[in-house]
Amino acid sequence: MYNLIFKLDPQLGTSLQGQVREMIVSAILDRSLQPGDRLPSSRELAEHLGLSRNTITFAYKALQDDGYLSARHRSGFYVSEDAPVSDTALDSTSIISGGQASAQTIRTDSVGWQNRLLSHYEDIRVLQKPLNWREYNYPFVYGQADQTLFNHSEWRDCARQALGLRNFGITAGDFGQHDDPMLVEYIRTRTLPARGIIASSDEILVTMGAQNALYLLAQLLVSQDSHVVIEEPTYPDLRDILRLRTNNLHSCPVDENGIILDGEDLTKADLVVITPSHQCPTTATLSADRRQDLLTSAQKDDFLIIEDDYEFEMNFLEKPAPALKSKDADGRVLYVGSFSKSLFPGLRLGYLVAPAPVIKSARKLRHLMLRHPPGHLQRTAAYFLALGHYDAQIRKLRRRLAARRAVMSESLAQVGLLDTQAAKFGGTSFWIYGPQTLDTTALAAELTEQSVLIEPGASFFFEETRTNAMRLAYSSIPASKIPAGVDLVAKAIAGR
Repeated sequence: MYNLIFKLDPQLGTSLQGQVREMIVSAILDRSLQPGDRLPSSRELAEHLGLSRNTITFAYKALQDDGYLSARHRSGFYVSEDAPVSDTALDSTSIISGGQASAQTIRTDSVGWQNRLLSHYEDIRVLQKPLNWREYNYPFVYGQADQTLFNHSEWRDCARQALGLRNFGITAGDFGQHDDPMLVEYIRTRTLPARGIIASSDEILVTMGAQNALYLLAQLLVSQDSHVVIEEPTYPDLRDILRLRTNNLHSCPVDENGIILDGEDLTKADLVVITPSHQCPTTATLSADRRQDLLTSAQKDDFLIIEDDYEFEMNFLEKPAPALKSKDADGRVLYVGSFSKSLFPGLRLGYLVAPAPVIKSARKLRHLMLRHPPGHLQRTAAYFLALGHYDAQIRKLRRRLAARRAVMSESLAQVGLLDTQAAKFGGTSFWIYGPQTLDTTALAAELTEQSVLIEPGASFFFEETRTNAMRLAYSSIPASKIPAGVDLVAKAIAGR
């Protein structure tokens, strides 16, 4: 029985004490351990698992505090008779012994879902990001967190403060139509002024990442007849969000100076969505002349602009250009920012800056979708920002990424893959075009077998066709591994 219930998994990220607690709770919930069953002594279980006795004792006492276990004097720990298990929990013993059929419901799916589903979303081309990317030797994957570059202890301390008695009434409550005032104030007084933006608190909305902000704006501003212009290539999820709203989605090409504004589509536009500081995915920065031309055209032709200020913090080679919204004189630019890229993607915290009437409507729509972003995450992030940890984190990231970029640039140059139009300000990735005959989707599949992960470029284009473009990120791979990984990419290209 010990071997079936009590097993450690070295792959889990939880502590040893946490694993002991989890295995006991799991056994109680699935009825492998029944109320009244005696657990092995702390000494016995410690020897079985190869752990210290204190680890087992602390786990047992914590489970006793939570009501799962009860202690009997000179006898040990037992599964509590009133352990917090639902009366409707599946009784595994009746299933194992072939008990009554009523112990479980045998379900057969007889619903014709193809006819019931009003939308199937087969056309949405989601970027594939394997959960086990850390197991690959050469993960040139974009937008994943490198745990060696994050200040874990500082974040943990901020999370503890957010959960403390002083803040619990805020973090545990229902924000309703509000956001954490501490986080909003930091965004208003520190983050936005650094981009040249002045805004009041009623012009700021906290969102579940930048993508949530883009979705809200699409719902509020785009109808079936709206003419919307995006960049080509572009952020795939943005393209698909807009395709759900309008039949008039147009694209303008991108070069080393950002989106090319010439074209009839721009004069008919109701909305233009761009990533001017760091174009996704090419990494180009919109030139000063084109920024001014875009603002002039917006006023002349009466269209709105959504500015996704994506990865602006990662400027470590030159001073970042001011945000487009900082030059906006009449409220036509709606600004989207995010903390997920600079902290970690799983945080899912972003913000929208727009005129108060837009924010008021977006806040109500957000309320229907998800009510509000989790209060604990908002307050934890607020502490992390206010206590200076965020600025220290950005400084650390810039140093490390600059070193990795230098290695990557040299490695790509040596194998003839360095694009002369590569971003001059920094960033976390290179957008690369291989030989004209190259199919990077097939290349990515081949490289996976060699423990190399790259992002093929097909998903970034308006229509999914064969392309020789690919994105290689250096944010998730140590500098020491970059040369060998780039060499494998180059050899795979040469062999096709």
